[in-house]
Amino acid sequence: MTGVPVSLTAIDSNNNVVDIGVVTTSAYYGTFEKAWTPPAEGTYRVIATFAGDESYGSSAAATAVAVGPAPETTQPPETPVIPDYTWTIIGAAIAVIIAVAIAVLILRKR
Repeated sequence: MTGVPVSLTAIDSNNNVVDIGVVTTSAYYGTFEKAWTPPAEGTYRVIATFAGDESYGSSAAATAVAVGPAPETTQPPETPVIPDYTWTIIGAAIAVIIAVAIAVLILRKR
């Protein structure tokens, strides 16, 4: 068993026709699917048309879908900047060494 080609067409609320493409049905269930991004928001009538073949006559079916706005893209939160205390620690260590050296020199003179 093989599937059959089905033409998909969408008609927006302004009666603009959009060709979605041709898909092949599942041979077992007769279902089909197609990923499609509509050109704009609004309501679309989607029509599936089968042209027919030697074993089955032509047919069509329709449904409707409402397309809303795309979700806003969210920005990831900014990574907090951790301050670098390296030079502060080095400066404090040098100050302590100088203070100790001065204290030692003062105590030696006494």
